[in-house]
Amino acid sequence: MRQYNHDSSQNDNDISGILPVRERRPIPASDGFIVTELSERPVKYHIARTFHGGPNDAECHSLAMSSCRIACYATDAVRGKINVEHLHRALTSQCIDRLQTMAYLVDTHMLTHPELKARFCYLPAVPHWITGMLISDDTLETAVQLTIGRDSYLANMKLKIIGSRWMCTYADLG
Repeated sequence: MRQYNHDSSQNDNDISGILPVRERRPIPASDGFIVTELSERPVKYHIARTFHGGPNDAECHSLAMSSCRIACYATDAVRGKINVEHLHRALTSQCIDRLQTMAYLVDTHMLTHPELKARFCYLPAVPHWITGMLISDDTLETAVQLTIGRDSYLANMKLKIIGSRWMCTYADLG
């Protein structure tokens, strides 16, 4: 039984009736480095895509910088070094509310654990690498590895275009 094919790219001389195998093209990723004040060396980033197109390499570089900046500021906010409200241009109100709750819980916990407070609250957050995945044209999920002293932490974030700006809609530090 012959299959009818609506694909106009199929060769008319092909009588197999089976759709042709499409040529696979690798989906490009964006790799590079960003320079930060606190890191001794440039911070490597890798942003993969799940589709062709989307932000170009320069835009991915800016997204990596934004992700790194948000991760460091969110970490500082949770540790009580800055007010979470200072992040209102980069985070949605729901994300700010959740970070404020986390900051309150961390602060309360540190009252009874001074040794943990000494390790977590006083030393700077230093980024080491950034990895991300462009899920769609308007959504990026990232993970930023940070160290505070000798302890290593991950900041996971979701950035979406809201209006004309990339905003963090989800941030988890741990």
